[in-house]
Amino acid sequence: MPKDTFENFKGNWESQIAKIEKEAIDDHGTSLIRLQFERDKLFYQVGITERELTQVRPELNLLESNLETALQIARSRFKLQHRGILAKAFGGILDKFAKK
Repeated sequence: MPKDTFENFKGNWESQIAKIEKEAIDDHGTSLIRLQFERDKLFYQVGITERELTQVRPELNLLESNLETALQIARSRFKLQHRGILAKAFGGILDKFAKK
């Protein structure tokens, strides 16, 4: 039973990570996703024994590492997209003042 539960947990978060890697997410969004992962991880850990947890801990750590990497990529993508928008906005304003 715990192995099936872990496979469900892992499969769910692997699919979420795949989606996150393609997104642009702000700081608040990445924080919420981290909290959701921690909540799900703790909920999973409560239902298993220490011995079972020891067996799946390396996979949990790898999953968490992959999530963190995906979140950093999504956060960087968000910042790059918005940097371009701000540069265009300020560039347009500066051009108007330069013409006057």
